[in-house]
Amino acid sequence: MMLLTLRGTPFLYYGEEIGMADVPVPRERRLDPGGRDPCRTPMRWEPGRTAGFTTGEPWLPVGDPDDGSVEAQRADPSSMLSLYRSLIWLRRRSSALRWGSFRPRDAGRDVFAYERASQDERLFVALNFSQREKAVGVEGLPSHGVLEASTVPGRARGPVPLHPLGLGPLEGVIVRIEPG
Repeated sequence: MMLLTLRGTPFLYYGEEIGMADVPVPRERRLDPGGRDPCRTPMRWEPGRTAGFTTGEPWLPVGDPDDGSVEAQRADPSSMLSLYRSLIWLRRRSSALRWGSFRPRDAGRDVFAYERASQDERLFVALNFSQREKAVGVEGLPSHGVLEASTVPGRARGPVPLHPLGLGPLEGVIVRIEPG
């Protein structure tokens, strides 16, 4: 969420959108002298031994192809892929996220919070980097906003209180601030 709501051009690293972790590569199969092989293993397109990457033998191990393939995540609204897709679409239609200003906001320990604003839109982003629930209160915000997105699957979009704004452990939210 942070990557897609900060200023600048976001870059997604291969497999990041499905939560693909590095794969251990046995010494005898290593190809890159720089040691980057664990993060360059084949993309997990579908479940199965070669993950839909090839019909032959891949140059590096696939890892567990049943652990979060694109095919498995595509239809799951609570998947990492669905979160990335929704955030990309939100950024695409949001003038505040594409070219708006950035204003950091003090939201307390372990919470990175900021506003993104354009002439016609104002968004508040709060990212809880702790394992604990947080109640965030930020001066200068109205009493309510409209939740646009959350990293917590199933959290309903719609009106939310901002004094305080409740965040779950490791949760990030984007809240639309209505004019007025």
